[in-house]
Amino acid sequence: MRTLKHLPLDQWPDADMQAFKAVYAPGNIFDETNGPGAHLAQGTRCTIETTYRRWLGYLHLNKTDDLQLSPTTRITPARVRTFIEQIRTEVRPTSVTFNINGLFYAARLIAPHKDWRWLKAIGSRLAAQAKSLDRFNQLVPARQTLDLGIELMDQALALPPDPHHRREFRYRDGLILALLSLWPIRRRSIAAITITSHIKLNEDGVTVLLHPEDTKSKRQEHYRVPDHLTSYFKRYLKEIRLNIPGATRHDGLWASNQARPLSEGRIYDIVRHHTGARFGKPMGLHDFRRSAATFLAMDEPDKAGLIPGVLQQTSPEVSEKHYILARSIKASQRHVATMEQIRAELGPPSIIRRD
Repeated sequence: MRTLKHLPLDQWPDADMQAFKAVYAPGNIFDETNGPGAHLAQGTRCTIETTYRRWLGYLHLNKTDDLQLSPTTRITPARVRTFIEQIRTEVRPTSVTFNINGLFYAARLIAPHKDWRWLKAIGSRLAAQAKSLDRFNQLVPARQTLDLGIELMDQALALPPDPHHRREFRYRDGLILALLSLWPIRRRSIAAITITSHIKLNEDGVTVLLHPEDTKSKRQEHYRVPDHLTSYFKRYLKEIRLNIPGATRHDGLWASNQARPLSEGRIYDIVRHHTGARFGKPMGLHDFRRSAATFLAMDEPDKAGLIPGVLQQTSPEVSEKHYILARSIKASQRHVATMEQIRAELGPPSIIRRD
């Protein structure tokens, strides 16, 4: 039987349920009855909830009696230390940092007047020790993922209809890959797209809108679908999507076989599946953003200033980071090319015989 490491919401202690309910209470800003987390976006709330579920899951499996304590009483340096020791055996250092930082944010929301600097300091030390994996070797240029997306849609149109709707789902997946290749938005943004609120369709083409609540930067964005992809997009809207069972029951652009829109996690899984199957490199949605920025800086360094706009970022430091990475990659490639040329000029190594 599978052991649940994240405690489901319906198994949370009542004290924790009530604490989070109070945190997100809308209240009234004029009489300060709103909760300290009432302003947080849904995506941020989900992140905090996920890490808190992991904390409660650890306690449920290892320190069940601690669940009888109040939420903030049980968050102590000793318990956090053993929590870290446990999850270090299960996940990467960056994931350990993610969980501790999430616990810190939850604790600060539940008890904002309590001193949580010790917990924040632990998260900072973990972050300093953790080294993110070098993802460059996992990146595929956007032109290749775009070609894959279009190929999937063309293949889908050649398939006969079947009860499992493979034709429709293959086409949908191809369109997701194609759109992400051209416009690498965050997964919260792509999952939020609806037909009535986010798609503007006319004779001239298709425009996809993102509202402030759909973006991390809280800015409205829009993207004009290129002409070579417009016919694919319109066909999906007018034919393919309508053939997916239950699609007419909701307004989400990406219809699933559950009569509801695809979730962020499911879109992530779809993208990783197709990129892994084709390139041997399962790319997450954030990898599309890394790829767009890195290859833009490599191929057209004079346009590195466009990177924040491509990635929906506001900081110019993002451009500098990817520009420096691109230059280091180029330098490495030139070094390898030089060494190969030297080896070619020297010829095969001579064999020294010893009698």
